[in-house]
Amino acid sequence: MKSPIIWGHRGAGFTNTLPSYKKCVDLGVDGLKTEARLSKDGVVILRFKPSIIIDGKRKLIKESNLEVIKQVILENNEEIPSLNEMFDAFNDKIRYNFDIWDVETGIKIIDVAKQYDLLEKIEITKPAGYRDPFHTLLKPLRKKDNDVILMNSLFSEKQITEDKYELLDHMRTLNIQVVNLSHHRFNMGIFKLVKKFGFKFYVWGVLFKYFLKKFITLNYKGMGIDGIYSHHPDKAVKLKRKYQSS
Repeated sequence: MKSPIIWGHRGAGFTNTLPSYKKCVDLGVDGLKTEARLSKDGVVILRFKPSIIIDGKRKLIKESNLEVIKQVILENNEEIPSLNEMFDAFNDKIRYNFDIWDVETGIKIIDVAKQYDLLEKIEITKPAGYRDPFHTLLKPLRKKDNDVILMNSLFSEKQITEDKYELLDHMRTLNIQVVNLSHHRFNMGIFKLVKKFGFKFYVWGVLFKYFLKKFITLNYKGMGIDGIYSHHPDKAVKLKRKYQSS
């Protein structure tokens, strides 16, 4: 059984900056998970918030050029990074996972990944908080590329079980490869169901050692959790190494 991918959620330290990503990679994570937004001039920016503060005024990233965005100095004296800077820093050493909120950002990520020959290293995710049906975001990306890994993040297992598993059927039709569920809503019944449908299974929001151990060591007939999102990558990496070697 393969051990799960440990995703460092926004890095380690001051979130979504290049030093925090580097620290996370140095800890030994398998991949970095962050959020991506498109600037006015078409550059992929890595930031959770949709806006920046310039001269005391709030501006949306989608209405700001890269030159303006780079004027923002964060509390750790770092700039807001771009996707290109992330790829330049880590190249093919790790995997990459991006939450997006619009199709244009996803398409740009695919294009940039292809320029860096990193398409096999990226995964693009519909966030759990995305309000429209998942296919409005992911279907155009599947049309863009047949192979890129696409993921559907969910708050609740009820989203999976309602309407006779219509969600899973629709995801399978569009070749959305991964279900990513809040770990608080995990149960073995839903795990078995998702695996039966042929999907990979990730859990997000995993913070404490008890739950990290639970998901790292889970084994049902040779099947386990495929990926874990954690804001504590140091704990997650140590536990993964411990139970890999035991």
